[in-house]
Amino acid sequence: MMDASGGSWVSGDPDAFSRILGLEERVHYEGVVATRNPDGSPHVAAMGFSVSEGGDAIKLKPHSSSQTGQNLLSRMCGTLNITTPEYIVEAALDLGVLSLKTESATRIDASSLADALAVVEFRVVAVSRDDVWLKTLCRPVGLKYRLVVPRPYSRSAGCLVEAAVRASRVEPYASMGRVEEARKLLAEARELVETASRLGGAWPLKDLARVLRDRLSALEGRIGP
Repeated sequence: MMDASGGSWVSGDPDAFSRILGLEERVHYEGVVATRNPDGSPHVAAMGFSVSEGGDAIKLKPHSSSQTGQNLLSRMCGTLNITTPEYIVEAALDLGVLSLKTESATRIDASSLADALAVVEFRVVAVSRDDVWLKTLCRPVGLKYRLVVPRPYSRSAGCLVEAAVRASRVEPYASMGRVEEARKLLAEARELVETASRLGGAWPLKDLARVLRDRLSALEGRIGP
């Protein structure tokens, strides 16, 4: 089993989360957001995020009809989990290659990834929505992180993250009647997976690429080439 953590937890000041984690304004990041479903079970999903001006809040924009969006509206809290690219790919599409173990958050009614590199617990303080997106402003109330040896950047892992982001948008776009955009996302995702395969990588990258390729074929079968 892959262990993304490799270190014990260190507590930090949630008001200083962006400085401690090295997050910059006007930069788009990818993480994993964990919430609780109506029945209390954990729900995890890869999601883009950014920090507000001043770096004191997190901005999330899930799809309005997504389970994450519904959970954020009903419970008004969750966790942002900073983790490795492999776990982001798994959380984006639930590929079944990596186990996304969760544990209870300490300050809010939500879950967090047990193997995350950092966890920001937050409360939703502002919400706006349209027909497609739920825009939320989230205030950190807890922070923990690990002191770990940094890993070198993997181009293969980066390609798989971008492929997973595109693949996760195919069905939502198709359901809105934006079929041509869905097909474009599908084609881009397929090219990224092939690039990742050429760049190489052992487990779990190799298995993630294989299963993601199969997932893309299934999506193409549902929306058409």
